[in-house]
Amino acid sequence: MDFFDLQDAARRRTNILVVYYVLAVFAIAISVYLVLVAIFNRQSFGFYWDLRLFITVVLSTLAVVGVGTLIRGLQLKQGGQVVAEMLGGSLVDSSSKDISMKRLVNVVEEMALASGTPVPPVYILENEAGINAFAAGFSTGDAVIGVTRGCLDNLNREQLQGVIAHEFSHIINGDMRLNIRLMSVLAGILSIATIGYILLRTAAFSSHRYRRRESRGGREALLFIMLGIALIVVGYVGVFFAKVIKSAVSRQREYLADASAVQFTRNPQGLAGALKVIGGLTSGSKMVSEHAEEASHLFFASGVKSLFSNIMSTHPNLTNRIKVLDPHFNGQFDEVQSTVKMVEEGASSSLVSGDVKLATDSEIVVRSVGSPSSDHVHYASNILQNIPDDVIRAAHEPFSARSVIYCLLLDKNEVVRQRQLDYLKRHCDHGTYSETLNVAKTVELLATELRLPIVEIAISTLRQLSQDQYSAFREHINYMIEADSHINLFEYTLHHVVRRHLDYAFSDKNANVKSIRSLVTVRAECNVLLSALVQAGHSTESERPIVFQAGIENLFGDADSAQYVPEVSLAAVDEALDVLVAVLPKMKRSIVKACVACIVYDQYITVSEAELLRAVADSLGCPIPPIIATDSSL
Repeated sequence: MDFFDLQDAARRRTNILVVYYVLAVFAIAISVYLVLVAIFNRQSFGFYWDLRLFITVVLSTLAVVGVGTLIRGLQLKQGGQVVAEMLGGSLVDSSSKDISMKRLVNVVEEMALASGTPVPPVYILENEAGINAFAAGFSTGDAVIGVTRGCLDNLNREQLQGVIAHEFSHIINGDMRLNIRLMSVLAGILSIATIGYILLRTAAFSSHRYRRRESRGGREALLFIMLGIALIVVGYVGVFFAKVIKSAVSRQREYLADASAVQFTRNPQGLAGALKVIGGLTSGSKMVSEHAEEASHLFFASGVKSLFSNIMSTHPNLTNRIKVLDPHFNGQFDEVQSTVKMVEEGASSSLVSGDVKLATDSEIVVRSVGSPSSDHVHYASNILQNIPDDVIRAAHEPFSARSVIYCLLLDKNEVVRQRQLDYLKRHCDHGTYSETLNVAKTVELLATELRLPIVEIAISTLRQLSQDQYSAFREHINYMIEADSHINLFEYTLHHVVRRHLDYAFSDKNANVKSIRSLVTVRAECNVLLSALVQAGHSTESERPIVFQAGIENLFGDADSAQYVPEVSLAAVDEALDVLVAVLPKMKRSIVKACVACIVYDQYITVSEAELLRAVADSLGCPIPPIIATDSSL
């Protein structure tokens, strides 16, 4: 299965979850009806049927469970950040001098750059001594990575990389949205038991008032105590079946994430080593957070114990997971004695500078979507080690990350450049303007292929801005892009990256979009997108319609009804992408293939074209790993 098949599978699992949810609610409603009949109709013998009561119970149960689900859903609407904080996580300072934190941030950035996804914020769970981790969010735009203190204290870099690669597999494969919805569903079902607790406490208080005398109030209190206990039992029976559902949905995804992580790193011993350390550690992968149970399906390894582990565990047996990765494992775990030794990251080779051409093949690019390899990890590691320290430092701090973006947009033409700097001097605070001047000289000398990775690192940091700060920042970069009345490839790319990830972060989250099931209905949007890519990647006017036709043929099989759009604005591309992001995953494969065909029509792709292609694909929710130069391209 490729990326698009996995996305389709994730959609189907969501639909199955809805079916299970309805069945669970209906089963709970029947149970509540039987409880009410048993308590309040004790004079009758045999089965008692009251249609009006049954309908009332079903609607009431549906309302209670639905409201419980809705409330938890609204609480989780802000994405992964809410989940991380709920579990006791605190945001890791990317500029921290602590070696273990630096190593963690470096590994996460490496995995993000290698996979073609934005760098997610990283949270540390300081109170968790067990080895565990999670990825949470609705999409790559609001995803976060959470790591326990036990991970940092007991895993070496190779093992930590395996754990993080596993979590990135969940991000890429579309598991996160389903996982958060599962949390909402469980909360809704548990609300029946919560009402039972409320009734029990209320009735207990009332019975205390009437305990010395027989009275109607005392009998009513007793009935409410019985009802409360019954609802608690019914609620937890519902939770039991919900956990079985959660286990069925989650367990196979863990095997797939393990396999994807190994494909990612080409190092099964790293992931297997992490699992072996869990087996030998006293605290294992146990989570102590009070919310660990409801988030158990998010974790890297089983975070809570289950009475019926065979059917209710959200994770496969630890030994079985290890044996899949290491067939020679004997099942014995060595006791973990001490924490790992931290070392600074080493240096790497230099990169080729300039906007070089990369020999590539469109099918290779399409197959790489959502499928990063060890070559991409090595490339990302090389990229990170070649970014100057002062630029990395600036990109890791919210105050100076804005300056890094401004520097990347400074024009090479002195007149335009001065106009941009004058604008920043007038509209930015003195500190931001000074930092821009300080970093500008270093940024100007950067190799071309370092630009987009720096943007992706800075994007994660810029999420920490306030709404007002971001609004001003957005206004400033819009001015700098338009300062010369011409938009180059990198400016085009930066616009899409910022729009996809920062505009999303500072606007209403998790908006539900109705799926589009036919490419025919979005033909006009496809025309706009492909026309824009042709104009961005091919300078010859006479060549553009020919390249456009090649892209359309990849998409629709014929180009008879396609219309090349001679002049396409950024706003038009934005509108087209807003529509196309809602098409089904398998149709996105065709769109991405058509985009690639337009860009690589001449059999080569420049670094700038590769950046644009990856940004557009990312806007469609299809992360393309870095397009790496082959020997023939150098």
